[in-house]
Amino acid sequence: MLCLFEGIDETTLKKVCDLSKIKMYPKDFALFYEGEVIEQILFLLDGVISLCKFDRFGNRKYLYSTHSTQKDRDGFLLINEIGFGKMKNFANAFVKQTSKVLSIDLKGFLDLAKQNQTLFSNLTKQLILQDQRFKNIIDRELVFDAMARLAYVLDKNLYRFNTIQHQEIAYRLNIRPETLSRALKKLKEDNIIDTDTSGNVSVADRIKLRSIYLF
Repeated sequence: MLCLFEGIDETTLKKVCDLSKIKMYPKDFALFYEGEVIEQILFLLDGVISLCKFDRFGNRKYLYSTHSTQKDRDGFLLINEIGFGKMKNFANAFVKQTSKVLSIDLKGFLDLAKQNQTLFSNLTKQLILQDQRFKNIIDRELVFDAMARLAYVLDKNLYRFNTIQHQEIAYRLNIRPETLSRALKKLKEDNIIDTDTSGNVSVADRIKLRSIYLF
């Protein structure tokens, strides 16, 4: 169960269901675009959704991805930005693989949350997690250099790093593939990481790895 609905009584859950629908979306489908008014709360039930922005030259800049894999089940499967007032999408969302999405009418849901203390509290927790994710994005893009971005990913998401092609990783870090290769080589030379015969990365010295991005 999504943590948003933990501790919610059956009557309220039934009302949420009346405001909801579940739909499958194909790969590369545009779930929403930057600047559109947010009318639905979107949760990922299965698959992968990637959020990005475009610069003035039309280049896509990766922000983050939401995955439904078991290791990601921290209760934070919210796809879009939400709040207690009228808002617009701050980014574009694309389906990376066939995905199942739960859509809840935002206005109706907020009305329910105002009447149910537990639901309101759960929603507030989601907003806090959302703010933390945006803070991480700001740190990555404005503070971290290429090596710090890589070190952060290896520390926090090593299991996913080893399941994604390096070209995709470079895109997600907003760096060139050759920059990624040089950074990995440097980390290995410094005995901070190691690789097996299949090319999978393991962390040999987590303290040194974290010192790269923790200032």
